[in-house]
Amino acid sequence: MSLDLYGRGTLVVSLPKNDPELARAAQEGGADLLKVHVNVHHRASGNGFGSLEEEGERIRQVAAVGLPVGLVPGEEAMITPEETERLSQWGISFIDVYLSHLRLYLYRSGLPVIPAINAGTPPHLWTGLRALPGDWLEASVVPKEGYGQEARGEDLAVLAAVGQATGRKLLVPSQRAMDPEDLGLYFRVPEVHAIMIGAVVTGQEPDSLYQATAAFRRSLDRLRAKGWV
Repeated sequence: MSLDLYGRGTLVVSLPKNDPELARAAQEGGADLLKVHVNVHHRASGNGFGSLEEEGERIRQVAAVGLPVGLVPGEEAMITPEETERLSQWGISFIDVYLSHLRLYLYRSGLPVIPAINAGTPPHLWTGLRALPGDWLEASVVPKEGYGQEARGEDLAVLAAVGQATGRKLLVPSQRAMDPEDLGLYFRVPEVHAIMIGAVVTGQEPDSLYQATAAFRRSLDRLRAKGWV
């Protein structure tokens, strides 16, 4: 899979559970890409995710819905090199992982790898991301204490600084209580490329996830119609 197929205004849904019913709700709401997890405790949803072996059948069911699926492969606990080389067999199309946990063997998968930074990533490392393969970056720049709160102008300023330093296409997650009506402000940052909504705005049930996905899809489509993305 090539992420080059996905232009500015792409909508990603990070599933709060590896659940095909949630995947179908996201697809019906207008998502372009999905994200699933293994080997992590997900802060925003409060859910824990097991190993690739434990989650594998559910992930295959998610992939069978028909949208490309990205994988968070772990943090301190991580998929093995052997599992990495077989990810496509599990229906995985790309990898999304925090820079501090990014094992170099993940690049052996042959899949696009999206590094992620958080609020604790030192700014002097931002320019260093230019040395890594690929051209996307997940910019999870909101501090933990800001999760679920209203979005701030500071968020946009940090995104702009990250974009200028890295030169990468930014995937912006909904760590804040992101409002789809504010997306035009996010896309004033030239490097903002895609929005990723998760549990903070989608909730954990199919209906709420569908409603949130559809609202963000409508907002992005309006921006595209105006030529803003």
